[in-house]
Amino acid sequence: MQDPGPSLLEASVFIERFRREHVVIKLGGELLDRSAALDRIAPQIAVLTRCGMRPVVVHGGGKQIDERCTKDGIPVVKHHGRRVTTEGVLNAVVDVVGNQLNAQICSHLRALGVQTRGFADGVYRTLLARRRAPMDVDGQQVDFGLVGDITHVDVHALRHGDEQHAVPVFPCLAIDDQGNWLNVNADSVASKVALALGAQKLIMLSRVPGVMEHPNADGSISQLTLTQAEHLAVSTQVTAGMKVKLNEAINALKGGVPQVHIISGVEPSTLLREIFTEEGCGTLISH
Repeated sequence: MQDPGPSLLEASVFIERFRREHVVIKLGGELLDRSAALDRIAPQIAVLTRCGMRPVVVHGGGKQIDERCTKDGIPVVKHHGRRVTTEGVLNAVVDVVGNQLNAQICSHLRALGVQTRGFADGVYRTLLARRRAPMDVDGQQVDFGLVGDITHVDVHALRHGDEQHAVPVFPCLAIDDQGNWLNVNADSVASKVALALGAQKLIMLSRVPGVMEHPNADGSISQLTLTQAEHLAVSTQVTAGMKVKLNEAINALKGGVPQVHIISGVEPSTLLREIFTEEGCGTLISH
């Protein structure tokens, strides 16, 4: 029998606590390669809106970008989980993540009666970024190309969407001060948006059940303190992709977001269980 999620009796306390609060939900691109994952996640986001919460969705598309680049003969280069973005790669990001995946997410939510503001509505224009300068990686200077770091989030424009009850759906794109697109790591977008909105939670969904103590661990770590997360982030125990997530979780916590959750987006009802139950179902990181 499929998990029906938390009971109303159990959830009611948390519904009252988080009513009218922003919750930023980051979807990993690995969840978007099959519609089955969205078929599970979109209804849970719809429930959050009906409970009076203000979800914001951020998504990447790393797997799909890699596939497009390979198909088009564009080299795929990464350093510690972060992509080098040439003009060809950026074009792939705009098409695959902006035009295709973003529209797919918005379509799923709208089919459930949830209004959205996505790529087609220009939501990425609320994010201003600066092109990243070459930086030292393992003792050598690396130019990440057309990659940006978020410098400003237009909170006024985002909060205007609150009045319309529209859920922002951000692709991993932003603009520079000339209006040009830049590729931005989706975990970074999620962290910056959560900080700007004063979100109560930043929730990162992926194919893994949470932070693993090591790649072959039987299960995820239930809770981590900020200090423990910092130690894990510089260790060799976690993968490059998880290091990025941990570093952005740390940035969010230090900036004032009370809780960061890293959970599975594969299993049913994980988002609702993580928010509306005491035990949760993934890794909770807090002070």
